[in-house]
Amino acid sequence: MDATRIAIVVLALAFVATPALAHVPAFPGDNTTPERALAVPDAAKSWSFYDRLEPGQANYYRVSLEDGQRLRFGAFTPSSGEFTPSVVLMSESSNRTDRVPSEVSVPEGMGAVVFEGERPDAATYEPFSPSVNYHTVSVEQTVEEDGVYLLAVYAPRNASGPVGVTIGYEEEFSPTEYLTVPFDLVRIHLWEGQHPLVVASPWLVTLLGTGALLRVRRHDGWTRPVVRYALTGAAALVLGTALSALVQMGIALSSIGPTAGMLVTAAFVAVPAVCGGWVLRFALRDDPVMVFRTRISLAVAGAASLVTWAGLIVGPAVILLIALVPTRWIEQSRDPERYSVE
Repeated sequence: MDATRIAIVVLALAFVATPALAHVPAFPGDNTTPERALAVPDAAKSWSFYDRLEPGQANYYRVSLEDGQRLRFGAFTPSSGEFTPSVVLMSESSNRTDRVPSEVSVPEGMGAVVFEGERPDAATYEPFSPSVNYHTVSVEQTVEEDGVYLLAVYAPRNASGPVGVTIGYEEEFSPTEYLTVPFDLVRIHLWEGQHPLVVASPWLVTLLGTGALLRVRRHDGWTRPVVRYALTGAAALVLGTALSALVQMGIALSSIGPTAGMLVTAAFVAVPAVCGGWVLRFALRDDPVMVFRTRISLAVAGAASLVTWAGLIVGPAVILLIALVPTRWIEQSRDPERYSVE
């Protein structure tokens, strides 16, 4: 398959992966009292907060809404969280005074509605992470008055563990949020309770593997060593993302079996695998001439890797840099007369 066909396949797979953008991941801090409630900047934007409950504790989230706006929220736990979180919704416009558990503090002047969680029989597969979660609360309603609405998530019977809270419905990422997603995904798997070595091992394997391959292929006559080593390292990071997505998908599906969502995750495996494999193959060539067509292929590989959050941002950035910047600006070739940039 030539470079043009590879580029078409990669871009098609990247478009398949795009619908899985879903919630913006975030990690709250000390939000254990109403006064310290996490202020959600946009209640319409789709958020997923990865939090943790300690025994007898509730965590709080504050949103500001106008009359007629939708309020959507929910609670979930990973497969390792063997408890059922519930949610209390509080506001000054509420006339209800449900009996709230002792863990939850209701500010003076606010009414409260309790949404008791129900742990489903089966977990839900999340293709974006990839992971499996138990969604215990899911609520959507239209507010009737302007004001501040307070959410408190708690676990009955003093249970503790990782808990997630979803707020909003519009899938939207700022540039900063988009660029930090690869690192957020690592934090999500750690939040689930996975060992750090399990989370990091895919990148360690690809870095060690490509390093060994580079050592075997290396010879004294190689030119453009800076470009070669940079592309090899970038390819290793991109391939590490593909392997990580594959490993995490396997861990998730081992508990629930095959599901349609795995096809979306497969795109996050295939795109980095194709891009990283092609870049590595080019970097290890005996005669890697940087012609215009090659630069286009590198640019496509870098862009597609960036779209699918591969390579921890560093990998795609290096690939795009080498594709777009004249080689003579970033390294001195051992034999500059043999290689030219068209």
